[in-house]
Amino acid sequence: MSTETCPECGDRFEKDASWKRTCLACWKESKRAEHDELLELREEVAEHRRLLAERKAAAIESDMLARLIRLCHPDKHGNSQAANQATQWLLAQRHE
Repeated sequence: MSTETCPECGDRFEKDASWKRTCLACWKESKRAEHDELLELREEVAEHRRLLAERKAAAIESDMLARLIRLCHPDKHGNSQAANQATQWLLAQRHE
């Protein structure tokens, strides 16, 4: 066993195992910080899941999407720019 200096706070600690790098107080603080970060990440994931569920709920059903594509298709509207844009947007919704 040896006495080492903690690189985090500068205090001395007994290094009774080769894997120990910091004093006990700094190690506990690092674990608290990891725990807090994990909680934040879990909240963030929950928010992303909620947003994804909302997006899926707001999605156009496939039969209605096909109907809308047929109704606004450029072939039925003189190949207009508006019909092209609307059809492109609707087609993009199929892949989400």
